Amino acid sequence: MTSNPPRLARLRALIAERELDQLIVSNLVNVRYLSGFTGTNATLLIAADEAVLLTDFRYTTQAAEQAPGFEILDGGPKPRELLVSRLVALGKIGFDDADMRVQSHTALVKELPEGTELTPAAGLVERLRAVKETGEIDAIAAAAALADSIYETLAEDGLAGRTESEVAWRIETLARERGASGLSFPPIVAAGAHGALPHAEPRDEPIDKGQLVVLDLGVVVDGYCSDATRTFATGDIGDEARAVYELVLAAQLAGLD
Repeated sequence: MTSNPPRLARLRALIAERELDQLIVSNLVNVRYLSGFTGTNATLLIAADEAVLLTDFRYTTQAAEQAPGFEILDGGPKPRELLVSRLVALGKIGFDDADMRVQSHTALVKELPEGTELTPAAGLVERLRAVKETGEIDAIAAAAALADSIYETLAEDGLAGRTESEVAWRIETLARERGASGLSFPPIVAAGAHGALPHAEPRDEPIDKGQLVVLDLGVVVDGYCSDATRTFATGDIGDEARAVYELVLAAQLAGLD
């Protein structure tokens, strides 16, 4: 993924709509969405006639490759001072108040040029992200399909006799082998009563025959996540457990309808 001029154009229209002179983008998911940059340290400064990506020396080469439409700046030991130097004096500067820490905001306000206003502007980039483009939908579908393929392999492998931790590691291995850049979250593998915990952590406990096993996994493809929960049965689970399973399935199907 590289910088996306149409997204920047749409964002600039929202910036103008809010009567802002500049917008500081600090959320790394939004940074990637707008610029294509995937590093772990970056702030964007967007205005009608500029697009600046502020990072550090570790990422300047990567940023230049991934975000060709942006001016790349190395913030050095004092990145906030460099950011402040690029803010419009007497301007109205938007920032993501849902992302910026109070400490960062306080320090930034102290260094602003006199007459420059820092204005809460959370949600501007999210308004764009809410409507998915074809490439985004394809990435989401690919992430979901990859998760499905992992479940198919787990069903073929079988679960009984393996520990929850072993199955969790198998999930991570399959995800990497099949092209995921990572997991959406640590996988959940929970057998029997352990499955009653909403976010059970895999244990070094073997999975027995005749149990229900809750699995929850997701993978990341091109920055987009999947998340799918499945319940497996390791053989005959008995009438009561089967009845509960069928009840939950009926509720799920009714909800989908």
